[in-house]
Amino acid sequence: MQHIIETHNRVKEFDWQFSYVDKPQRYPTKYKIPARTKDPFRHLIRDYCSMEQEKDDRQYGAMSDVMARAGLPGKASQRWMEIMKLVLPVTGFGEYSAIKSTGQLVDAVDNAELRQGYMAQMIDEIRHTNQVAHLTRYLAKHAQDPEGFSNGIALRSKSIQCRAGRAALQGFFAGDPIEGAVNLQAVVETAFTNPLFVAMTEVAASNGDQATPTVFLSIQSDESRHMANGYATLAAVVSEPDNLPMLQKDFDRAFWRQHNFFDPLLSAVYDYFQEQRTSSYLEKWTEWVDHDWAGAYIRKLEPFGLQIPRWFEEARDRMFWVGHTAAMVVYAGWPMMFWRHDPLTARDFDWFEKKYPGWYGHFGKWWEDFAAMSDPSSGMIPLMAMENLPPLCRVCHMPGVFPRPDIATMRVRLIDGKKHAFCSDACEHIFREEPQRYLGSPTLFEEFDGMDLADFVEQNGFLRADGKTLIGQPHLNMKRMWTINDIRALHYEIKDPLHKLPVQEVA
Repeated sequence: MQHIIETHNRVKEFDWQFSYVDKPQRYPTKYKIPARTKDPFRHLIRDYCSMEQEKDDRQYGAMSDVMARAGLPGKASQRWMEIMKLVLPVTGFGEYSAIKSTGQLVDAVDNAELRQGYMAQMIDEIRHTNQVAHLTRYLAKHAQDPEGFSNGIALRSKSIQCRAGRAALQGFFAGDPIEGAVNLQAVVETAFTNPLFVAMTEVAASNGDQATPTVFLSIQSDESRHMANGYATLAAVVSEPDNLPMLQKDFDRAFWRQHNFFDPLLSAVYDYFQEQRTSSYLEKWTEWVDHDWAGAYIRKLEPFGLQIPRWFEEARDRMFWVGHTAAMVVYAGWPMMFWRHDPLTARDFDWFEKKYPGWYGHFGKWWEDFAAMSDPSSGMIPLMAMENLPPLCRVCHMPGVFPRPDIATMRVRLIDGKKHAFCSDACEHIFREEPQRYLGSPTLFEEFDGMDLADFVEQNGFLRADGKTLIGQPHLNMKRMWTINDIRALHYEIKDPLHKLPVQEVA
């Protein structure tokens, strides 16, 4: 063992800069990073690669042999399998964004110990991107309904949820490389991969999906090293006092941006697409994000100057309702989605009222109405029952209805002659810090303002292979599905709600 450690340290001594050429500054950082720190990784690449190959052999072997021959994906809960059509394209984009983030860090950070960890993590992220792509292809071949798996990557740019995910996950690489590391390693991988890759496998397995746990647990086995990379990065940054004011601002922004996307998404996925029910997402969040991440991991850094994120208490207060609001938005816009939605049952109602007391009073009637509108003969979709679509936030691209429609914190501002919606005080604050970051990306409603819903569905590829049936459906009944003719008969026009909403003056 001592020989391996000595060899590992000796390899890093070969890290030098050539005297006869200047290193290009492709990804400059505003942070000061010490030249030597503790090594967070402690792996020789040879040993690391053989370990990862063994994991891949187990994972791909199980999927192509036992699970495929037993037809397990086709036996899983349809309700659960449908939402994986959303989860996988978002996860794949996150893993690809992580490749870019760690590549920037290798280039930007002049520290051999840290770069060793970043390089190995970049290899991990390439592996994860391929794993998610393989799982998507696998489910497209073996699931009961392949539509949505086979074309989800192409459709994600036209999905409200995926566009919001892109806005959050671009924080891994669209900015200072150290800020990207804070978003990726210190927030997402440390706070949110346990709910995503561990708790979700529990739900998946309970609902008959064995393929997702096989892949996600293999991915999560790498995340502990990535968490170590994040802690080493933070330790290096806080060791330079001049970094602390910048770090706190980047940390505050990173937590809010990732919370504002991941928590509504994961909460809706966990709580609304389970059929064989386990625990609630709020219970998992309290354990892993509140207690373990904020209460233990971040608290340990407070003596060094890094504080709990500025908007963490607000995030905790919102958690009771955000998932229910997110699920209502997802189900309401089902024609613009690429997965099917299963109406809630009386059993679901009882579970929600038990886990979230008061749920029925705020959401129960809406779900009863949704079930009544699920058949094409109703001639009605939930969007038609809404006076206006919820405006999409300029920063996070999430609908301005959180934490709950009747107590939404959304506001509309007039800035340089143009209206902008912000879902919260946090997103407005983040925008005003660096508005140029967010002005170049139109929201979905701005892009398709004035378009008939049927034209949106048809032109953006939300139809099945027969060219007439929608991929998204408000039920799981394959015998009576909504067609493009049903949607065209509604004469529903997508309208950007910002046109009608009044501007609110800043207090």
